[in-house]
Amino acid sequence: MIITVFSQDESSKRSILAANLAAHCALHYRKVLLIDATAPHHALGWSACRDAAGIKSKLVVRGAENLQSELENPASYSRSHYAEIVIDADGANTQDTDAALVATDVLLVPVHARQGEMHNLAALAERIDTLKLFNPTLRVLVAEVQPISAFGDTQNSQSNPARQVANSILTAVLANTVILEWIDDRSTFQQGRSAMDCSPRNQRAVAEIQNLYQEIAKTRTQRLDPVANSRAILQALQRRTEEKELCHISPDIASNQASAM
Repeated sequence: MIITVFSQDESSKRSILAANLAAHCALHYRKVLLIDATAPHHALGWSACRDAAGIKSKLVVRGAENLQSELENPASYSRSHYAEIVIDADGANTQDTDAALVATDVLLVPVHARQGEMHNLAALAERIDTLKLFNPTLRVLVAEVQPISAFGDTQNSQSNPARQVANSILTAVLANTVILEWIDDRSTFQQGRSAMDCSPRNQRAVAEIQNLYQEIAKTRTQRLDPVANSRAILQALQRRTEEKELCHISPDIASNQASAM
């Protein structure tokens, strides 16, 4: 199964989530590949710290070189050798990100509770719907990310951006599992460790990842709503048609339209 953890920002929490999912899969005796398709290369840095700390697992981390050819070919080394492929993608490299999304089985979209710029979230939803033209069987799971206070309580948010994103992407499902932003997340990640490697373990953090992976696996096998999926593809086609028509408007027509306004 190919799981892509995707958000259009440089959030380290997305990379932490991708690493934790990959470490969870590796812990269950699967050969796992974690691909870093981001600009900051958080996962590659995490892997280097992991090697330096001597942490052993069935987890391999690599960059996004030749990603498109590797993922498009079912007989490629990556597709045939690894039972699970987890991709950390931020959209910075459009070609690599699109290659990942087109080959993805389940797209996991973490949305922070404080993420208030809904126009950016709307653009994210449009991009995902457009990719259904090339990957009509794509499953989308949206997960809410909640900050946690120093007292171990989640911080309340008046709105729920994750629910809004899930509602705006046809066929998307909102995960029941809420991912908490633990205070020691970043320090653990910078040491090359995952929630699975810590001693003592944060059992709530481990349970989050276990529950989220179960939801991902369930989403992978769920039947897509054919009506909603067809609507998503139709909307994507309409948007592409409109974009092409705008590109073919001559400068004179565009100037006249602007003058008339």
